[in-house]
Amino acid sequence: METKLSSVIIGFGIMGRIRYHAMQRHGGYEIRAICDIRSEVREQMPDGLFVYSDWRTCIDEQEPKVVIVCAVNKMIPEIVCYALKRGCAVFSEKPPGRTLEDALKIQKVYNECGITLKFGFNHRYHNSVIEAKALLDSGLLGEAVCVRGVYGKAGNEHFAEEWRNNKEISGGGILLDQGIHMLDLMRYLLGSELYVKSGIVNNLVWKELETEDSAIALLETERHQIASIHSSVLQWRHKFDMDILCTNGYIALNGLLTNSKSYGEESITYYKKDLLAESGKLGRPKEHTMCFNEDFSWDKEMDEFYEAVTNQKPIVHGTMDDAVKTMQIVTDIYKLAEKKG
Repeated sequence: METKLSSVIIGFGIMGRIRYHAMQRHGGYEIRAICDIRSEVREQMPDGLFVYSDWRTCIDEQEPKVVIVCAVNKMIPEIVCYALKRGCAVFSEKPPGRTLEDALKIQKVYNECGITLKFGFNHRYHNSVIEAKALLDSGLLGEAVCVRGVYGKAGNEHFAEEWRNNKEISGGGILLDQGIHMLDLMRYLLGSELYVKSGIVNNLVWKELETEDSAIALLETERHQIASIHSSVLQWRHKFDMDILCTNGYIALNGLLTNSKSYGEESITYYKKDLLAESGKLGRPKEHTMCFNEDFSWDKEMDEFYEAVTNQKPIVHGTMDDAVKTMQIVTDIYKLAEKKG
């Protein structure tokens, strides 16, 4: 019989609801309670659940096996550390707080407690990324030597008032909120740690924001692989593109299936090097494309977390180490940009 994990969800905004539905689809989570500080949200909770406004009371009274943390960045370190000390396995949204110091604080408690902890870097579970990783691991295209990423969206008419643009609550802007996903993918697909060589962080359009609306950075690995990222809220038409240049070929990831359906069709195309132009004109090698119309990333995340808690399997994606190292990159980009400013 499948083990049911008694669970509570802290924070029931967009991500809290996404996790709630993924846990329901999985079937191995017994969701007992949901906590949210907003009265209007508490009034619309699903039936049959305990509802709390205070997260400590929720954890103390329910004594869950699992705590799902979908709170704002400022609250993540405190809630995660408290839950770990109470003996709860924790699944937390990214980023691991507002700063690198927040992430290191969590890491210290995690190392002391030795309890399962996973962070929500769901982009690794997208079909195009899974295929890209398999293709790179196969060696068909040689070694990855360069990766370029563009991740951009358009802010809505109330964008300036969103909590993500309150630096006291969020810790940073579009780089920390969305660019961190792209940086995590770059680390993962290159198989090497990235070090920041240069970076520009600015408010190019949303001048009134405390946080940046655009970030561009150039990075390099110890193996001299190069990476560049542009994370922006100025794209106006949502965009996710990643090019991976290899010694014997090229991979292009275009589009991303998301709940908003605004990033277009998700696809991966790869090309093998054809310097003799055997497939036609030079620079137009034969292409191989796969397109996807379903996103199972949320379900795969909750499944990996479940297996880690019930069967003591190691966390593969979204580890504490992943969270700290990616947060280090974000921090270094911010620091370098401040020096130039």
